[in-house]
Amino acid sequence: MDLTLLRKFHAFILIVVIISLCASTGFSFETHVYMTNNLGDNTIIYLHCLKNFEEMGHQQIPYHWTCQWWFRVTYPGLLLCEANVQGAKQLQFLAYNTSKNTCRGDCHWNFTQQGVFQNLNGEWKLQYKWPH
Repeated sequence: MDLTLLRKFHAFILIVVIISLCASTGFSFETHVYMTNNLGDNTIIYLHCLKNFEEMGHQQIPYHWTCQWWFRVTYPGLLLCEANVQGAKQLQFLAYNTSKNTCRGDCHWNFTQQGVFQNLNGEWKLQYKWPH
């Protein structure tokens, strides 16, 4: 058998295997969402998140700490969170959305007195203000 033809046949088999695996498992990928508390001394953020309306749990984040959620995302995929700070109203926000994936695998959020910032392409941008 001609070597060029053999290489083409191997490439064809590889493509068929990859397509079969994707079709059987669905298109999914792993993502990490990091949330950092920079609100000030003695301030704790209470976070609760749902991934596609499934419970992801509760986190308490002390000042200057970061918590992380990691999960396998399928399309569509949402991570809806609520943040509570003692003495402030609850903030509900969309931490991850596959249809508007600006994170590219990792999402970084920073909670400050000015609001909640997301790191987009290396730059922190204000996404949410704290409710009054």
